[in-house]
Amino acid sequence: MKAVRTVALLASAAAAMGAMAQQPAPAAGKSAGPKFNLVVAMPKTYGKTETMQIWGGYFSHLGQCANVTLRNQFGDSLEQSTNVDVLAEKDLVDAVKTGKAHLAQVNPGLVPQLVAAGQPAPFAVPGNKASNKPNSYNLILITRTDAPYRAPKDLVGKKIAHTTPTSNSGNLAPRALFPALGLQPEKNYEVVFSGGHERSAVGVMHGFYDGAAVASDLFQRMVVKGDIRQSSVRVVWTSPPFMTESWIMTKEVPADVQARVRSCTFSYKFPAPLQKLLPGNDVFLPVNYERDFATVLEVYSKSQSVAK
Repeated sequence: MKAVRTVALLASAAAAMGAMAQQPAPAAGKSAGPKFNLVVAMPKTYGKTETMQIWGGYFSHLGQCANVTLRNQFGDSLEQSTNVDVLAEKDLVDAVKTGKAHLAQVNPGLVPQLVAAGQPAPFAVPGNKASNKPNSYNLILITRTDAPYRAPKDLVGKKIAHTTPTSNSGNLAPRALFPALGLQPEKNYEVVFSGGHERSAVGVMHGFYDGAAVASDLFQRMVVKGDIRQSSVRVVWTSPPFMTESWIMTKEVPADVQARVRSCTFSYKFPAPLQKLLPGNDVFLPVNYERDFATVLEVYSKSQSVAK
């Protein structure tokens, strides 16, 4: 049944992507002259095909509206779903820092180090047009519903999954926020790196970990896809809101191309399947770095202090 729901959702996304590709480009983004080759890099949250089924409509929109050709790092067009680069965090950071990628979706934990390396702050994030509120998520601490753990303190001495060392919600935020809950990593509980939010959540559901630190938006996305049974998981703690995955455009992109990409990004209307995956979000909104990333920057500052 899970596979049926996932296939149905992705089929709807693919249909929406095709419909978007057939729509005429908005006049605001049109430009004469040769198309700029815009290299795209995506995080390894999903596989190549699924990534394109989710974001392919946006890429098609950019290609038509902004007069750009979207490619991977090898120069292959993204018109084929198998061509998109889905990179591990280290490789994604390297691609953005060095300008090998021009447009990338990045998790919030990576943003401060990219900005510190001289790249611009993110320019767009999913949000709600009516309320003008950007998408956000919470760090949640989860356990199995049938486990005896009902508060963070109940997990002292237990095994808690973190995702990857550079993940904001999966590692940096727990290290910054859990000590106030009586959960000092490596002291009050054993840290196990799962390799990703899905692995952490599935690991809890199947009893491999006593608890896990995961992002609420990614967790809900797993529920929508049918990968997680919400009835099997208990949330024992929720953090203040964090900015979610956002889009960064590197300084190597010419100013006129940047202007077109920004304008066309903000004119993109999310198709229904994408709105289902990102509940409450229907457009891209501009990012106010200092305001929107305040909690992320606090965690980053604390993690840097601990590292020293």
